[in-house]
Amino acid sequence: MGTALIFSAVSVQAQTKLQLASFENNKGSWSEVAKVWVDPTQSSHELLSEGKGSILLNAPTKKKPGTDIVSTEKFGDGEYTLVYMMAPGSNSGIYLQGQYEIQLLDSWTKTQFKAGDNGGIYERWDESKPDGQKGYQGYAPRLNASKAPGVWQTLKVQFRAPRFSESGEKVENARIVSATLNGVTIHEDVELFGPTRGALPGGEVAEGPIRIQGDHGPIAIQSLEVKQYDTPAPEFSSISYQVYPGSYTTLPEESTLKSSSTGKIKTFDEFVAGLTSASLSKFEGTISVKKAGNYTFRMAVPNNGLGAIQIGNGSEQLQLRQGMITSAKALQPGEVPFVIWVSKPTDWTAQGFYLTAEAEAMWPTTYSNPAGMDSWSTDPILVDTRETPVLRSFIEVPGRKKISHGISVSSAAGANYSYDLNSNQLLRVWRGGFLDATPMWDSRGNGVSRPVGVVTELNQGSPLLHNADFSAASKEWQAKGYQILGDGAVKFMSVSKDGIQLKDQIQVKADGKGIDRILELSGNSASMLVCVAPGKTLTKVSDNTYLVEETGVFLVSGQAPKVGTDGIYLPVTTALTYSLLF
Repeated sequence: MGTALIFSAVSVQAQTKLQLASFENNKGSWSEVAKVWVDPTQSSHELLSEGKGSILLNAPTKKKPGTDIVSTEKFGDGEYTLVYMMAPGSNSGIYLQGQYEIQLLDSWTKTQFKAGDNGGIYERWDESKPDGQKGYQGYAPRLNASKAPGVWQTLKVQFRAPRFSESGEKVENARIVSATLNGVTIHEDVELFGPTRGALPGGEVAEGPIRIQGDHGPIAIQSLEVKQYDTPAPEFSSISYQVYPGSYTTLPEESTLKSSSTGKIKTFDEFVAGLTSASLSKFEGTISVKKAGNYTFRMAVPNNGLGAIQIGNGSEQLQLRQGMITSAKALQPGEVPFVIWVSKPTDWTAQGFYLTAEAEAMWPTTYSNPAGMDSWSTDPILVDTRETPVLRSFIEVPGRKKISHGISVSSAAGANYSYDLNSNQLLRVWRGGFLDATPMWDSRGNGVSRPVGVVTELNQGSPLLHNADFSAASKEWQAKGYQILGDGAVKFMSVSKDGIQLKDQIQVKADGKGIDRILELSGNSASMLVCVAPGKTLTKVSDNTYLVEETGVFLVSGQAPKVGTDGIYLPVTTALTYSLLF
């Protein structure tokens, strides 16, 4: 490796933000810049940049080939959050502990995806196997949650490092506890049986560096933060119990109680009341706290049972309560007393109780979880686009009333959109899956369908047309129906009370990169504005293409957009055509 750069990292409450100086092996292709952008439709694998700042940019050239960089600090359990941008067609990866690669790739518009696509857990490799069988144990993301090249993407990974015995033998494999890409879950509880292809030499470790792949193409990193999970979970010990027969909804004077059984247990799961009828049980003992912190304990008793919990030597009067009971305490290292009461007021109340603990930089820990607390959720009801490519339903939009006359449209290219028939507004676009209709069709249903994938909200309640000063143009529309023109293509018709006829055609692009919209206004003579996306910041990436920074969509238009009070606007009198790439 080359000369190590000076280490520079900012740590706050076990959170580390890595900068370029946090890595070694930079041979010149990596730098820190102020701004990065790219036209997503260009063919060259290149990111454009300007200024000096805090964005890490890998821009390999013939004179300065790209190199992998490796952090000087080592990490174990933690939440790793990477905000990055891909160049068109580019390839990179982040290796947790230098051993397990999560692929970073321009996978925009792909409808079939593999372990080697964006967000995938890369394959392990065995060179001794025949061709076509060398790669194994790779995990594709659940769906393609990728954004366009030139748009910042966020990968968040909860990682549990492998465990080793005192002699150094691995006793537990590493795990991806969860991984989300752009807010969409792409992995859950994936066991990593060994290093992936291209891992750093030396094998698996309890703590290891972060490695960023730089020899496959350009990538920009806006931020890389590690929230280290280095707080051990408290341990309940010296647990004793007493069981009192009878049905109780309030705590009686303890001196009036007569126990039917007493005992000591190592864990709450060992507890057996010894009674099939109603009972009240008391548990007490100590909690061993390894690290000072703010801990939140939660307990509940299933099937209308009641409970109470006291952590520490509190003077508060305990009360039996139903539902989730919370006790938040700032605890110092050492032994802390606890008392838990569990009331089973009816014969059919399930035995046992639910108990968990959470804290900053600690894995959530479950100490007791009776079968009676399991909540059986309905399997998701996903809309099959082969049978239902267009669905009318209620639509929930953040911060707004429920849309009562919504239409959602799918496409074979994987790009989808929703439209409001009342306001003639394009509500949202997304890619990934189509719709989860569980709220709509499960049980009695509430009529709502929800998008599956990476959603971009486009309308925050503003009307279709605005005046030149960006004020809302008062128009009352009456929907006149819609016409399905083909895959991903629908024409919506409406008429205003003052006689303006609207034809609004939306078509998913054949390559799946976005949508084309053609608005036609008959009977209108006034110059107006249409709000095409929320946002305040435009970056021009080519002659007719602009990135709306806050929204993360590219606007393609032959007319120059305007930044207004509620977003980005385009002028219209009788016709308007534009495209959104996402």
